[in-house]
Amino acid sequence: EKELSLADVLVVVDDYHLPVAKLRLRENGAAGGHNGLKSLIGAFGTNEFPRLKIGIGEAPAGGAVDFVLTRFKPAEREPVYMAYERSADCVEEWCRAGIHAAMNKYNSDPKDQAEGS
Repeated sequence: EKELSLADVLVVVDDYHLPVAKLRLRENGAAGGHNGLKSLIGAFGTNEFPRLKIGIGEAPAGGAVDFVLTRFKPAEREPVYMAYERSADCVEEWCRAGIHAAMNKYNSDPKDQAEGS
C-alpha cells in the first residue's frame, strides 16, 4: 500500500487576486492572504503542495470577506461557468499528464487555448 504524498493532492481554491475566470496552477507557494490556504499550510506544515486557483475578480479594499460571499454579476456568470469547465479539464490533465503539462495548457488565457484547439 502506497502512502499518499502532498504532490498527489490538488487543492482547488478561489482567488480574488486573479481576474474573473482566470486559472492559475502552481506546484507550491504562499497563502497570499487566502485563509483556506493558510489553514492547509498550517495543517500540512508546509506550502509544498499543488493548487489550482480560480479567479473571482479583484476584491474591494478592505472588503474581501464580504466580496467572496457575494454572487457573481450577471456579466461574469458565463465566464465563471466556462472556468468551471476549464478547471475540471485542468484537473483531468493534471491527473493524466502531470502538473507541468497542465500548467502549460491551463495557465494561459482561455481565449488563447480556444484558438489553439
